[in-house]
Amino acid sequence: MHEIILLRNKILQWYRKNARPLPWRKTKEPYFIWLSEIILQQTQIEQGTKYYLQFINTFPTVQNLANATETEVLKLWEGLGYYTRARNLLKTAKIVVSQYNGQFPTSYSELLKLPGIGPYTASAISSICFNQPIPTIDGNVRRVLSRLFEIKGLQGSIEFEDAVQDCANRLVSHRFPGDFNQALMDLGSTICKPTNPSCYICPVKKYCLAHKHGKEQLLPEKKKKSAMPVLNWAVAILINKENILLKQEKEQNFLKGLYALPWLDIKNNRGMMLVQKRLTRWVKSLGIKCNCKWTYLFQHERKYSHRIIHFYVFKGVLNREGQHNEIALSYLWIPLRDLNQIPFSRAFLEIIEKAIL
Repeated sequence: MHEIILLRNKILQWYRKNARPLPWRKTKEPYFIWLSEIILQQTQIEQGTKYYLQFINTFPTVQNLANATETEVLKLWEGLGYYTRARNLLKTAKIVVSQYNGQFPTSYSELLKLPGIGPYTASAISSICFNQPIPTIDGNVRRVLSRLFEIKGLQGSIEFEDAVQDCANRLVSHRFPGDFNQALMDLGSTICKPTNPSCYICPVKKYCLAHKHGKEQLLPEKKKKSAMPVLNWAVAILINKENILLKQEKEQNFLKGLYALPWLDIKNNRGMMLVQKRLTRWVKSLGIKCNCKWTYLFQHERKYSHRIIHFYVFKGVLNREGQHNEIALSYLWIPLRDLNQIPFSRAFLEIIEKAIL
């Protein structure tokens, strides 16, 4: 127990001298902490900071956010990916305003009931805003603890996660839980990095069992990544006078509420002529009876966490007005001048910026 106290104090001392000057660390207001934690999920600090500042400037209070439309929130979120986070932001803001009088609940268990708030975010809010000694465990913290205590087993396994949780529970500061949780995150992000950790400047290397046994590069143990599938999509930029054909995603999936350029899965891509013929047949199937000539523009690649997509971008211009034709559900003509106001996923935004804007 004595060594745990020394280790905890060393980590806190280091943090108070070396904490990263992040904008959300200037406050303990739950709204700002919650906002930063949701944005930083699956997002690098540098990119997340930009979005955080945009959000607090546009929606300075939870009431402001609760009054926003989904389109407004998705547009501001545009490019961050994992758009379910944005929709859950709006849902939670509305619940906090309507059910909690605009104040975030102080209970960890109550926080967990809010959309998009899991154990990590709930513990971050609880410890930073309400000084509750609940450890916050993310990838950085898992790595630090696995090395400090030489926790073996594959990362993600029940045995590994239970051991990490046990160590975190014993180590968390009861006096300064918020600072301590953020200290572990900073330590993992700046010193105890996934590869080539800077052990020579680590403030707690004398307590680190992995360093003592020369295993810091081996922990935590990870499963080998399998090859990601590669998809080939033909993307249609279809112009009708000053309008462009878009599809609004209305299904219950991660892109719900966003707009997209129409696309076809072309499997192994058997040739541009065949793809153009498929695009023509597909356009007619939507109820657009006007013929158009397709021009191949460029290929665009986007890497996701579980797949890679090659986008083959084609442009078509209708040879006569087709705006008033009855077209398939979810498809609509949008004036080109309004493209800047519409939320797209990053891949389609990049394609539009390159081909049109």
